[in-house]
Parts: sequence; structure tokens; C-alpha cells
Amino acid sequence: MAKLADAQVLGTCGETLGGSIPLLGTLLDPTQTPMYDKIMRKAFLVLLILLFVLTSLRSFIYASSDTAYQDYLYQFDLYRQTYTDFQVAKNEYQKFKSLESQTAALDKTRIMLAQRDQLLRAYLLLLNEKLNENTGMGSSEKLLYQTLIRNEVAFLETHAKLIPSIGSLDDAGTISKQLESHYLILQKSMRQTIVGISVGKLAELRKQFDTTFATAQTLINTTRGAFTPEKQATMDRWVLQINNKKSLYQQKIDSINSSNSSWDTNSLDEMNRKFLGLQGNIASAKQELQEGSSFLGELVNTLRYQD
Repeated sequence: MAKLADAQVLGTCGETLGGSIPLLGTLLDPTQTPMYDKIMRKAFLVLLILLFVLTSLRSFIYASSDTAYQDYLYQFDLYRQTYTDFQVAKNEYQKFKSLESQTAALDKTRIMLAQRDQLLRAYLLLLNEKLNENTGMGSSEKLLYQTLIRNEVAFLETHAKLIPSIGSLDDAGTISKQLESHYLILQKSMRQTIVGISVGKLAELRKQFDTTFATAQTLINTTRGAFTPEKQATMDRWVLQINNKKSLYQQKIDSINSSNSSWDTNSLDEMNRKFLGLQGNIASAKQELQEGSSFLGELVNTLRYQD
């Protein structure tokens, strides 16, 4: 995997566009290369984390989002190639400073910028398909995230229309700057949506859990007289522990939803910390649900076996 290419683009699946996309004027300035490479390496580490999040959601992908996912991978491959071509042309321009090398660099810059927008758009459409397939999310929540995605797609489509008009390296820097200045908003929208999808998937599991638990409670209540006092006490303890886990799970989900409703961060680092923290909280909530499911299994086993 080409680290610079991966890191520069995936503000989509990752963390990269903001601090990791300097102005094209800077990109074409060889004196800025060390700082640029440092930013790229940092962004690539964040990209790996977010790619892990994307991979973890793959188990929930159905037909439509699978197609969108494959398109995203295709667009990503195209971006890496166009970015490599851009780097070659940039190096040639820095080396020769000729009109021919400048023209070639400008041409490759246009292509790279257009593909960058296309890749970001492909990732947003993938998130939209995941939302469409999410059955654990309420309609109002889903509409909120879909609105965020539509707004970002509209921004990218408008931005992409400006690229063919680029006539100089200064023009390229100006148009690239428009995406850079929008980067934090784009990232907030993506991260809010990813967290929302994750919570929605947990809600699907919670529904299954609640259905099974309700069935077990009904059976306990209708047949309680048939059990010995000792067995009744055992079942009551399991029910109490299950309800405790449900309560802890809901507290964590409420905290996640509250935090995800407002991303008032003003820097990439703050956004990284908040996103990783929310992912940790989601994992913790899932753990509560898994432990509750384990207790539910014990309750079911207690019901199955006679004294």
C-alpha cells in the first residue's frame, strides 16, 4: 500500500484530508517535503484505525453496500495511481522548471484532484448504503445521517465541477484549498455517521436479545408454581443480573448518542481522540450486551432442566 497516497485521500475512511492535504503550492515546493511527509505518516496511522472500523462493519454488508464497497475500492486504486502520476510530474517540474514539465504537472494535478473528489464521494455513498440497510436505527436518526451525507456529496460534486477550469498551478492551489477548508466539516459528518451505524447495529442485536428475554420471562411467570423455591431463586438472580446488564448497556448507549450529537472539536487531533473514545465506548456497550446474552443463556438452561 502506497502510504502517501493512502494517507492523503482517505479523510473518507480515514483521517487524512485535513492536516494531510497542504496547498498545492506547498506540494510543489521541495522545501516543504519533510513536513509534508511527517504529516502523511501521522495521517496514515489514523487511516489504519479507520480502515479497521470499516472492515469491522463488513460483516453487516448486504448486496447494495457490497457493490458500493467494491466501487470504493476501485476508486481508491484509481486514486493511488493518479496520485503516483502526480508525484512523478511534480518531481519532474521541481527538477527541470520547464514549461513542458509545468504543463504536465498541471495536467496530472487536475486528474488527481478530480479523482480525490470521486473517491470521497464513493465512500460517502458507501456509508449511505449502510444506512439504508441498517434496521436498528430509527427513521429520524437515519434521515439525519442521510442529510449529512447528501450535503457532503453535493459539496464534492460542486467542487469537482471547478477542476476542469484550472488553468495554472495557482488556480489548482486555490481550488484545492476549498476542499481543505471544508475538511473538518466533512470529517465530522463521516464520523458521526460511522458511529450512528455502529450504534444501529448494536440496536439490532438488542432487539433480538430483548425478544428472547421477554419470552423467557413469560415462561417463568406462567410456570413459576412448578419450580422449587431454590430454582425460582436461581432464575430470579439471573433475571436481576440480566436487567443490570441491560441498564448498563443503555447508559453507555445514551452517553454515546449524546456525545455523537455534537462534534464541537476544532482540530484533527481532538477529532481523532473523540472518535477513538466513542469506538471504545461502543465496544464497551457491546460487551455489556454480550455478557447479558451469556446470562440469558444460563437462564434458559435453568428453565430447560427439571429439578
